[in-house]
Amino acid sequence: MAAWYDAQTHLFNRGAFIERAKQIALRCQQQQLPFCVIQLDLDHFKRINDTWGHQTGDKALSHVASILRQSLRGDDIAGRVGGEEFCIVLPGTLLPDAVAVAERIRERLDGKEILVRQHATIRISASFGVSCAVLESDYDFEHLQSIADRRLYQAKQTGRNRVCSSD
Repeated sequence: MAAWYDAQTHLFNRGAFIERAKQIALRCQQQQLPFCVIQLDLDHFKRINDTWGHQTGDKALSHVASILRQSLRGDDIAGRVGGEEFCIVLPGTLLPDAVAVAERIRERLDGKEILVRQHATIRISASFGVSCAVLESDYDFEHLQSIADRRLYQAKQTGRNRVCSSD
């Protein structure tokens, strides 16, 4: 059981997350339900580690994980899929609602300061990409994740701290 979770964030680790996401995608396809994927990456995370140290970077990752957990509904799942990269699966959700979830998470991250030392706080932001099985006519999780990832990098290239849901 412990092998399914990332030690730092207590979210699913990459392998467990992808396995679960594929199961959810298949179930949604069989039940003809919508299915969305949100990919997010923290903005300028290296700068946090370089300026404040890895302990602060770890604190930032835990903070993000906490906000993700608070933002999920019953069947939604989230995982840490890379260093400062996370993915969320929203079964039974259409694109506008998934964009709203991503936007809510973005605002919560951006609006909350993290105490890093006495009298010193930082703010973190993230860039998001969103894809939807219904719009792509494709329930292959890895393909949907790659579309969300492409949109995430589009969000980064157009200014960061934003949600991108189309190409």
